[in-house]
This record gives sequence, structure tokens and C-alpha cells, in this order.
Amino acid sequence: MADNGPEHDVWTDPVSHLEVDPDRRGPSSFYNGVTYHFADVTSKQVFDEDPQLWVPTAHASEISSHLSPTGEPM
Repeated sequence: MADNGPEHDVWTDPVSHLEVDPDRRGPSSFYNGVTYHFADVTSKQVFDEDPQLWVPTAHASEISSHLSPTGEPM
């Protein structure tokens, strides 16, 4: 999920949908002016291959809900 500022103490990985502790210096990507945090390097790599698939839009949410964290259809 996007870096939502100090009022949030947990973020959600946009690929795996796992919670990410913002205090843990894990993998992240900056896309379209927003920082996205990931639970692991694999999720970051999948996101970086096609960020538009994973950004929070109605279309991306519909598509990504049918994909595994590796980007394969479920």
C-alpha cells in the first residue's frame, strides 16, 4: 500500500496483500509519486515488472484479486 503517513502503523503489500511493518526497512518501490512497501523481494519484483497492474484502482484491484503473488492466475 502507499506510504500513508505517520498515522498508519501498518501498510499492506499490494501484491501479496500481507501486512508490512513500516519500521522494518524492507523492499519498497516508488511509482507515480507514491511509495509502495512489500513483504518480500519477490513481491517487489512482481510489482516492478508491471506496476499498473498493482496500483490501487478499481481495474487493478479486480485483476490482482485473481493473481497469485508470483503474478500467475489462481
